Amino acid sequence: MGLIMCASCTSRLPLGSPDNVLVIAHRGNSAVAPENTLSAFRSAVTTAATYVELDARPSADGTLYVLHDATLDRTTDAKEMLKREKIKIREIPDATLDKLDAGRWFDARFAGEPLPTLAEALDVIQAGSLTLLEHKDGSAEDYLRLLRQKRLVGKLVVQSFDWEFLRHMHELEPRQVLGALGDKELTEERLARIAAAGARIVGWKHTDLTAHLVCDLHARGYKVWAWTADEPADWQRLLAYGVDGIITDRPAQLAAWLAESMATSRR
Repeated sequence: MGLIMCASCTSRLPLGSPDNVLVIAHRGNSAVAPENTLSAFRSAVTTAATYVELDARPSADGTLYVLHDATLDRTTDAKEMLKREKIKIREIPDATLDKLDAGRWFDARFAGEPLPTLAEALDVIQAGSLTLLEHKDGSAEDYLRLLRQKRLVGKLVVQSFDWEFLRHMHELEPRQVLGALGDKELTEERLARIAAAGARIVGWKHTDLTAHLVCDLHARGYKVWAWTADEPADWQRLLAYGVDGIITDRPAQLAAWLAESMATSRR
């Protein structure tokens, strides 16, 4: 297994390898529970996922909450509660956010599911798995403040499409493991920016990966994680490319498929 030693702790952080591909649960176990909720994270921890991925953004009060979209419209009842649309989380105070329902849109069984803070989500995930924390908005200082409070620097992975955010975080805390997210063509100029950001992992859209690109990234010393693949045909292709991890909405199914694939290859 691809491992790195954490300078601030005695545990080792798995980054995967072509022979031991990591299962990464996208927004929790989002096929069976509302994405980016504590229910989704608790479910993901019960699967064989090595990492549980989530997205984080700050509120009007500066508290980091778990939410993918810039607005609250799609995955909460904010439109109903506030009687308007295109409601940006950055404009809403914690007192209002804490009253929102983040589960009923998915299924009535999850009515009353709260919009979790990042602190709450980290407590749930780190108790039984590892967090892949995707920065969507907010400063490196705010994220590091929380990670330091919880003594989690180096004990999870932080990733972002914002490579300047990663660069700043790396300057402030070189011990923190970082992943650079992207898609389309990975040019030399973009590779230079990833190197400057201090990333150890390249997380790339699975349909834009090729065997040659994965080989080249490995030669440069990067781990390669693919996002977001949900079908066995795609898993097979990515396995043949030699990726180190796969982000998926179906972590339990991917784990079972990988186990069967490994068993078959040993026969």
